[in-house]
Amino acid sequence: LHLAEIRAPSDPRTDPRTMTNTVVLKVAMMCTGCSGAVERVLGKMEGVQSFDVNLETQKVTVVGTVTMEEVVAAIAKTGKAVEPWSD
Repeated sequence: LHLAEIRAPSDPRTDPRTMTNTVVLKVAMMCTGCSGAVERVLGKMEGVQSFDVNLETQKVTVVGTVTMEEVVAAIAKTGKAVEPWSD
């Protein structure tokens, strides 16, 4: 048995696969078709518990056991420009 094969059990409080995160992004959406496309991909994402897509402010908030990178990659598949939200 090699040392590399021994892994400590993952701690659900620090394991990114089980931690609930809130991801806030700015997504270039010009119409309800745009926001609908974003809503569809988020609705299909594993680990997404809830999301809010605001067409007027172009703000997308996602809550779940997902990372910002995963959410950005999913939204980018819609062809929309996406970046982290800055206040």
